[in-house]
Amino acid sequence: MQLSKLTLILMFFFLIEGTWLNWMIPVEWQSSIVVSPHLVMVLVCYIGIFLGRRTGLVFGLGFGLLHDIVYYGPMIGTFCMAMGVVGYLAGMFRFKPQGNILTSLFVVAVSEFTFEWLIYGIYRVLAVTRLTPERVFLQQILPSIFINLLFALLIYIPVRNLLERVKAQRVRTE
Repeated sequence: MQLSKLTLILMFFFLIEGTWLNWMIPVEWQSSIVVSPHLVMVLVCYIGIFLGRRTGLVFGLGFGLLHDIVYYGPMIGTFCMAMGVVGYLAGMFRFKPQGNILTSLFVVAVSEFTFEWLIYGIYRVLAVTRLTPERVFLQQILPSIFINLLFALLIYIPVRNLLERVKAQRVRTE
């Protein structure tokens, strides 16, 4: 029951990410920087942190493939692979994140950085993009990390409570 609720929440943020957020970014910013709000990726990181690496991998692969099919066109599989890797790596940290918001935000920041560099690296190797790494880092990755960390900070408490309930229900059923 709780996992289906979690999937619906991820679907809701998936729709917001692709529709409303494009209108909320000021036009002045869009000429000099590229802000990529990855709300679902932040939630996949939290799932990996609180529910484990395998659950983070499954949600990352599923919603990454959904991103590839619905929103992004150059090739299928880049977001699926990158989001799956990020969900798995976020779950590999061996610590108690439940009591420490800073550690969780650090994991989200490192995950966002890894996610963006994986996407850029794949596109650069396959000649989809010709942008320099310096330009991508300064004009795309840093603003995206900032926006996604802000979102991660805003949703930390409600998501932590939801994921702790999911974890408790899992323990009861096992």
